[in-house]
Amino acid sequence: MQGNNTDNNELDDLKSLWQSQEDKITYDSDDIFKMIHRKSVNSIQWLFIITIIEVIIGISMSIWTLFSGKHVYDQERIKVIGEDIFTKYENFSHIGLFGSLVIFGITFYFYRKINSSLSVKDLMTSIIKFRRIITWFIIIWIVGILLLFTPIMVEMGSNTYLNSQPHLNETIESTKMTAQKVGYIMAIVTIVLMLIFSGIYYGLIYGVFLRRLGKNLKELKNIK
Repeated sequence: MQGNNTDNNELDDLKSLWQSQEDKITYDSDDIFKMIHRKSVNSIQWLFIITIIEVIIGISMSIWTLFSGKHVYDQERIKVIGEDIFTKYENFSHIGLFGSLVIFGITFYFYRKINSSLSVKDLMTSIIKFRRIITWFIIIWIVGILLLFTPIMVEMGSNTYLNSQPHLNETIESTKMTAQKVGYIMAIVTIVLMLIFSGIYYGLIYGVFLRRLGKNLKELKNIK
């Protein structure tokens, strides 16, 4: 009986010793570089796939807008908005395709550059440039879209108020002022919605991979 207890105690001691030992796997700088390199390429690859999807959607929307014309829209609604403004609005929808193509080109260029990086310095330089260019392009792109789109929305809102119903009890001056206010309100609401959508889309999709690249960059600095 005592022998069994001794065996059990020895077995427990061996289990405790085994559990207390940590697996000490050591990696040299080359191994760490290869892992970070692989993760970086993977992140850029996913962004590249996303931009391909964006381009396909953009081309599809542009083709649909080009061939559908004004046939799918109610003529009364077009008249209320204003045919000139409606045409501007339709043409504006093609701009999104341009932005997707630019991001596609940037991502493809840096995907090839990062994929062929053979040193820590090259990889760090490529990641820094890619993150900086993409981040600034997205910011400038959103600001540019808002600057171009805001006047269209102001005019669209004003025309909608002026043409939707007769304003017999208002003076011409007060009607114009109210129409202008409606246009500004419509533009502000649209801007807020666009900023929310852009923040969610770029923050979640692009932000995730850009943060991963930032983490890879910190790890590279430790092995430089």
